[in-house]
Amino acid sequence: MKQTEQDSAMFQYFSEMMEKYLYDPNSPLRNEEMYIAVLEYLTESSSLSDVEKIRPAHLLELALKNRIGTPATDFTYTLANGQTGKLYNIKADYLLLFFYNPDCHACQEITRQMESSFLINEFSKSNKLKILAVYPDEDLDAWKEHVSVMPKEWINSYDKSVSLKNDEIYDLKAIPTLYLLNKEKKVLLKDATFQQIENYLSQTTN
Repeated sequence: MKQTEQDSAMFQYFSEMMEKYLYDPNSPLRNEEMYIAVLEYLTESSSLSDVEKIRPAHLLELALKNRIGTPATDFTYTLANGQTGKLYNIKADYLLLFFYNPDCHACQEITRQMESSFLINEFSKSNKLKILAVYPDEDLDAWKEHVSVMPKEWINSYDKSVSLKNDEIYDLKAIPTLYLLNKEKKVLLKDATFQQIENYLSQTTN
C-alpha cells in the first residue's frame, strides 16, 4: 500500500482490489484480519481526504467488532412465543450463531447442511453445541411463516429491537452469517463458512 501511494490511480486501484479480495463475502480469498491492516493504513494515509476516509473508517469499526479471540457482544433475542433470552445465558461448550433470512436460498442450503451433518447432530445431542438462529430484519410475517420448518432443537429467534441491524452490533454484510463461540462466549470463528465450522468442531474431537 505504501508503494502504490506514489501514484494516486494505482493507490485507488489496489485499495479497491484489497476490499474485493480480502473483504467481499463472496471472495474465496476473504481474510478480515489481513484487511484490518489495509483499513488501518487507509485511515492514516495522507493521500486520502477526511471525506475519503469515512468509508474505510466505518469498515474498520465493523471489522474490529467481535474479532476472533474477543468476547462476543451480548444481545437479547425473542422467541416465537414472546419469551426473551440473552446470548450469554445460553449454556453449552460451543454456541453457533446463525444470522439468517427465511427467504434466503443460501440460508436454506446451510440449514439443510446443518440438519444433515452427523457432527453437528452428535454435538447437539450431547449438549456440547447449541444453535441460536437469529432473524435480524423487520418483516416478522416472513419469519413467522417459516418458524415451523426450522429444526425444533434450535433456538429460533428474531431481534425485536432490530439493533443487530440498525446499530451494527454484529457485522452482517451478508446473510447468512455464522459465528462460532466457546463456552465463555469468545469468538472462535467469525463470519465463517459452514465447512470451516464443521472442520473446527471435527478437530476438537481429535
